[in-house]
Amino acid sequence: MEIKASALEINKIQSLLQQFQLDGWLFTDFHGHDFISRDFLNLGSRTCTRRLFYYIPAHGEPQKVLSAIEPLLLDHLPGEKHLYKGIVQQKEVLSRILLPGMKIACQYSPGGNVPVISSMDAGLLEYIRQFGITPVSSADLLQYFGAVLNDRQIESHRQAGVIIHRILSNTFSWIRENLDQGRQIDEWMLLKQMEQLIGQEPIYMDSPPFFGIDEHGCDPGYEPAPESAKPIREGSRLIIDIAGRLPQDDAVYYDISWCMNVGPKIDPEYDRLFHIVNDVRRQVLDYIRTTLNSGAFPRGCDVDALTQSILKEQGLSQYIMHRTGHNIGHECHGIGANLDDYETHDDRCLLPGTMFSVEPGVYTEKYGVRLEYDVHITMDKQLKIYGPIQDEILVI
Repeated sequence: MEIKASALEINKIQSLLQQFQLDGWLFTDFHGHDFISRDFLNLGSRTCTRRLFYYIPAHGEPQKVLSAIEPLLLDHLPGEKHLYKGIVQQKEVLSRILLPGMKIACQYSPGGNVPVISSMDAGLLEYIRQFGITPVSSADLLQYFGAVLNDRQIESHRQAGVIIHRILSNTFSWIRENLDQGRQIDEWMLLKQMEQLIGQEPIYMDSPPFFGIDEHGCDPGYEPAPESAKPIREGSRLIIDIAGRLPQDDAVYYDISWCMNVGPKIDPEYDRLFHIVNDVRRQVLDYIRTTLNSGAFPRGCDVDALTQSILKEQGLSQYIMHRTGHNIGHECHGIGANLDDYETHDDRCLLPGTMFSVEPGVYTEKYGVRLEYDVHITMDKQLKIYGPIQDEILVI
């Protein structure tokens, strides 16, 4: 999802800086290396061959620092322009803007904990620290400009969910009809059928659905292939992860994982693991709700740490293979906070207006179980899920 500043948003940015008790927010670029600054400042195809800086103070007018050779690159943005000739003049200009003791938001993550926002290189951080300022991660600030969703986007998410559940319902009917008629079917045939059903709907997917039959469900990244396709029979276990959005420019993804059984005879261990994972998901939601009701914002890493602790108590920690969830936006894996203390240490807060998946999973040698729904924190801190919630293994 693109994040862009405009003249109308400077007041919003400055209000947030005051709320976060920061002196300013610094954006920089060189040869398009800083992808966040490029999007936020709406640089487009412009390429700066000399370093540029755009500084938004908590109070006062934004400051533009550019090479005299490239004076026009930030003319579409508000602020006072300063042109420099050579590195000596660049330092002189910056020394008048970046004052000792200032706390300034920058696009970096201490310790590399949140890679998605680490667009400022280490050398540049060393450079700006020479002015006596303290860089502070802009991770939570950025969520307000790329992860907070509006009503129209939420409605697009809901509509995508209706389509996805229709695809799933037709998929399950196809499985049942073929087995009832004595036809042999397998994973690869199922993938081709799902692709056909998806092609009939007004929905965009950046990848085919992920799914696996029986032991193939133990690999969360498994993709069916003709040579390895498992047959689908009575008693087969099926896990499906499917995500899509409407084709519009600002539409938001709907992303779910469900667990099924072909026929009513369910393996007791499969059922046990399902209910453990479902209980984890319930406790995660309770924790987020309780934290919000206390007046605080839960951190993504703390939510994931809770998942890990519950599964450890159940003797299942060795079967964890991924984080608890990820931010959802126009991209399936959005720019906001992930529920992650496993793959990264995401210490960003889950903010009102954002959406994220909750998808704990366990993957033993024989059984794969992942249950996923998408959770929206409304602006009044309520938790909303815009689609059916699976709390029992679905029998096909």
